[in-house]
Amino acid sequence: MDEDKIVMFDEDCQLRIFDPERFTEATELQTNAAQFNQKLQQFKDMIQNHMSVVQAQGQKIENEKLRAIGMRNKVDGESDVRKRKQRELQQLIKEKQIELDRYTAEYNSLIKVEAEQKSTTEKLSFNE
Repeated sequence: MDEDKIVMFDEDCQLRIFDPERFTEATELQTNAAQFNQKLQQFKDMIQNHMSVVQAQGQKIENEKLRAIGMRNKVDGESDVRKRKQRELQQLIKEKQIELDRYTAEYNSLIKVEAEQKSTTEKLSFNE
C-alpha cells in the first residue's frame, strides 16, 4: 500500500503524494463534483419554485371549493327559506279567509237584522 504512495513533484514544482495523472483525475473529479452539486442545487431550487406554485394553486383550488360549498349551502338554505315563507303566507291567507268568511256572515246577519227591524218598524207604523 505504501508502494502506491509515491512522493513526486508536479509541473508547478509542488510536492505531491499522488502521481500527476491521479492528481489530475482527482482535481477533475472535484471540479465535476462541484458542478454536479451546483446543478443539483439549481434543480432543487427549480423544484421548490414549482412546488410553491403548485401549493399556491392547490390553495386557490381549496378556497374555490370551500366557496362553492358555501354557495351550495346558501342555495339549499334559500330553498328551505322560500318553502317556509310560502307555508307562512298560505297560513296567513287561510286565517284572512276565515276572518273574511266571519265578517261576511256577520254582515249578512246584520242585513237580516236590519231588514227585520225595518219590517217591524213598518208594521208598527201601519198599525198606528
